[in-house]
Amino acid sequence: MRKLFLFVLVVFLCLGAFSQGITLSFIGQLNNSEYCPMDSVVVTNVTKNWTETIVYPDTIIVVGGTVSNDLNIVTTVGLEQNVPNPFDCETRVELALLQREDVRMQLLDVAGLVCAEYTGSLNEGVHVFDISAANPQTYILNAIIGSRSYSIRMVNVGSGCGCSIKYSGLGKGIVRKFETTNEFELGDDMQYVGYATIDGDIVISDTVEQSLTENQCVTLHFTRSLPQVETLVASSVTNLSAILHGRITGTGGSSIIACGFYYGTSEDNLSQNVIANITDNEFSYEFTGLTTGTTYYYKAYGTNTAGTAYGDVMTFTPLPPDYSDPTGYTDGYGYVDLGLPSGTLWATCNVGASTPADYGNYYAWGEITTNVIYTDSTYRYSDGNPKYTWRDDLTTLEAIDDAATANWGAGWRMPTYDELNELQTNCTVTWTTQSGVNGRLFTGPNGNSIFLPAAGRRYGDSLLSAGSIGFYWSSSVFLDFYGNAYILVFDSGYFYMSNYTRYCGLSVRAVCQSKN
Repeated sequence: MRKLFLFVLVVFLCLGAFSQGITLSFIGQLNNSEYCPMDSVVVTNVTKNWTETIVYPDTIIVVGGTVSNDLNIVTTVGLEQNVPNPFDCETRVELALLQREDVRMQLLDVAGLVCAEYTGSLNEGVHVFDISAANPQTYILNAIIGSRSYSIRMVNVGSGCGCSIKYSGLGKGIVRKFETTNEFELGDDMQYVGYATIDGDIVISDTVEQSLTENQCVTLHFTRSLPQVETLVASSVTNLSAILHGRITGTGGSSIIACGFYYGTSEDNLSQNVIANITDNEFSYEFTGLTTGTTYYYKAYGTNTAGTAYGDVMTFTPLPPDYSDPTGYTDGYGYVDLGLPSGTLWATCNVGASTPADYGNYYAWGEITTNVIYTDSTYRYSDGNPKYTWRDDLTTLEAIDDAATANWGAGWRMPTYDELNELQTNCTVTWTTQSGVNGRLFTGPNGNSIFLPAAGRRYGDSLLSAGSIGFYWSSSVFLDFYGNAYILVFDSGYFYMSNYTRYCGLSVRAVCQSKN
């Protein structure tokens, strides 16, 4: 038997020498269309300042009159109104007998056809019958007791059950709250509030306020709406990950069945979806695999049985890591382990610089000190300086001619062509700004990064392209023309391996192999 939810307030008012019955019935309605079973109704007499709560199965309340007559409860033979009414497929009725009688009960549909029937001989008492109806419509239940007939009208709002009348034995009658002594008069201002369980949540109806008159049927309206969702600020934002947060600030009268985030790299295209787990109306998701310098847009969402609602769109930008915090040190200078296949460790800043964003010194290839003027005539390997003529059998600088080794110690050297090429092919490379300086961020397979500023180049006595282009020496000579050496070059649109004239002043980013 399904749980019964109908609430009927029957008020007997004794006025002088006669009785006048006032019946208040309550029907729950969901979203102005669906029938809504209720758990309880709170009845308040605003004029007399008292409140009475009708809670299932206490479906009838008897209140005292405003005169001094004793309260009289009149019990008669007959068929009580079914509870609940309207009902969802199944309901219950009670039949009161003062003596043993032959009883025949019939359930009739709107066309007058008999859908179910019961016959039997019952003793004195209150007898309980469980009624099932197949279709959503109005039914008539007849009880024929000897030569007398009783009928009630019942409204079924459900479907899927067959039609039947099942005798369920003796009952105690509908429970009445006889103990109340609250008083009322016709015309008192009354207030009614219903409570119902909808999708596991306790939902409160709109409040109905009206004067007390005879035979009122009060409809209590319940609303099931979309949830209320708040998008919260992302936390723990790093160069590779962030934690997104959301909160359900209102369930809309239904349980939350899903929540999470939609995100993307533009506010107009939040097409990606992740599902989160909710705890105490809050939920979060760790978003990984981010690109430094890219702004991400996201909004929280929550779904209940009424649909999906969204919070405001918010943004976050993965923060560049603190490049001045090295993985370790060699000869007093910091390095970063990028997780490269070769195991090469890259310095945190350029030779001659104190921070990652500093340009540092500019060196002609194969020279270990800086120059005031960078031209072919001042270059140590020029035709005018035969002492330093390049040896045709060498393809890589020796330590004595390596600016990194000479300035930082034996643990450091300039990178080879292969090492520079590994850096730009195995890392995620992003044009970004560090401490107000433009450059390229190289993020290795393990998530660690180094920043190479766009330091430009020196030619003659001028600094050219600083802030827009980066030029970085390798220790490898360009074999097709010994007057050049291999370099890594980049700007905001490209990065690749190339070669450059050896007497120009370019940046040096040192490497090491051991972790001393």
